[in-house]
Amino acid sequence: MQRCGEARSDGSMTEGKNRIMIFGPKDDGTYVIEFRTAEGEALAISIPRNEAAVIRHFQERMPYGLFVPDVGGGP
Repeated sequence: MQRCGEARSDGSMTEGKNRIMIFGPKDDGTYVIEFRTAEGEALAISIPRNEAAVIRHFQERMPYGLFVPDVGGGP
């Protein structure tokens, strides 16, 4: 299984940042998208094989995940 965003090229983990990561495909063809806040809260969504074309497109373009900066003090 290809794991996107697990570690940076220098081997260090990316802690303390908001991030979106794509894991997969798993053996059954599904992908898991993980949204994680800098504080460690997480939400994971499973994408079935027949719905994964868009996920594959983005996974190819962000092999180390996507880091999202904070843009303000809140809602």
